[in-house]
Amino acid sequence: MAADPARQLQYLLDRQAILDCVYQYSRGLDRHDVDVLADAYHPDAVDHHGRFVGYIPEFVQWGNALHEADYLAHTHNITTHTCEIDGDTAHAESYVIFVLRRKDGRTVQIGGGRYLDRLEKRAGDWRIALRRLIVDWRFEADGTAWGTLPGYEEGRWDRDDRSYQRPLRLRPQDEAKLAAKAGPPGVF
Repeated sequence: MAADPARQLQYLLDRQAILDCVYQYSRGLDRHDVDVLADAYHPDAVDHHGRFVGYIPEFVQWGNALHEADYLAHTHNITTHTCEIDGDTAHAESYVIFVLRRKDGRTVQIGGGRYLDRLEKRAGDWRIALRRLIVDWRFEADGTAWGTLPGYEEGRWDRDDRSYQRPLRLRPQDEAKLAAKAGPPGVF
C-alpha cells in the first residue's frame, strides 16, 4: 500500500514542531528568559526536575533562581532525540549534556541526562505537558583553566544577549576594525 503524502508531511511538521519545542526549552533556560522557557510548556504542565516537582510558573522561577545562585554561565545541549507520535500526544526522549560554570571561578560541573517528555498538541501547538529529568552522570572539574576567551563576548541572561539582536550586527569597535582592513565590503 502506498504511503499517504499528506500524512507523511503532517508527521514531519509535527516532528519538527516537537523538536523546536525541546530546543526552545534549552534556549529559554540558558538565557534565563522566563517567557521563552514557559512557552515551551502548556500552562497546566508539570515538571519533575530532581528535588522540584511542580507547575510551570513555579518551575521557571525555581530554575532561574537555582542557576543565578550558584553559576556564572551554563549551557544545556540537546543531542540524541527520539519521538513517538500518537495523534495529538507524543512521547519524546531527548539527551542533554549540561555544563555549568560555578561562581567560585574554580569549578565547572558537567553532566548528562535525558528529558522524558509527554507533549500534547492543543489548538495546533505542540508543547510539553509533563517532563521528567533523568540525570545519568555528572562530575565536577577544575575550571581554572576554563573560562571565556579574550576578545569574545560573554553570553548574558537578559534581552541584551546578542542572540536577540535583529538584525545581527557587529559591535561598533569591530566595524571600525573591519573598515580599517583592505578588502571587499561585506566579506568576512
